[in-house]
Amino acid sequence: MKWLPPVAGVLLIVMFISLANWQLERAEEKEATAALFDASAAPVELASVAEPVRFQKVATRGRYLPERQFLIDNIVINGRVGYYVITPFAMAGEAELVLVNRGWIAKSRGDSALPEIAVSDEVRSLTARVGRLPRVALRPDRAVRPGQAWPKVAVYPELSDLAAELGQPVSKTVLLLSPDASDGYARSWRPAEKGSMIHYGYAFQWSALALTVLVILVYQLRKKLRHERRT
Repeated sequence: MKWLPPVAGVLLIVMFISLANWQLERAEEKEATAALFDASAAPVELASVAEPVRFQKVATRGRYLPERQFLIDNIVINGRVGYYVITPFAMAGEAELVLVNRGWIAKSRGDSALPEIAVSDEVRSLTARVGRLPRVALRPDRAVRPGQAWPKVAVYPELSDLAAELGQPVSKTVLLLSPDASDGYARSWRPAEKGSMIHYGYAFQWSALALTVLVILVYQLRKKLRHERRT
């Protein structure tokens, strides 16, 4: 089984290089996201965008459905627990509803009553950024407890959970309401993820490991060749 250590070493090198490349791709994605967020381009019509990109500026027209809203629970901002207010929006001429995150509202201490989140159903134009629902690794079996009245409290739901409660198809695009738009709550949508440098650091570590294994393999090979020449 003399061939086993070299083969294992080559496989490790391939794996480490693949991990380094993946980290470089993640770094590039975050740099692209940051550049898109900071871009000063005017919003584009959501209906005209085939594949919206996260944090892209978009605009649309339609009306809120205020009688069927959601409160996403366990959202902590500045050390306080609260909700994200998610309001379905019926876009003009579109069959799917789009979910609009109207921002964060704090829970009242010692008060089990839900916050007042009423909003008009008048036809309006919205400006927003493309976003997504908040996500965690673990959540309860049911994102929305059965039998709730509206607005319904949800714990880290997926789009399919909210679509089932609404009984209507929901767009894959979630909108983050622009901070200067009316009828919203606390909103600060800057990317919260760590910057690209952390991924460059990981890429360097994986590359260093690949180089280390390569050096060991070359050393062992040369040692073996010297031994064979002597014998």
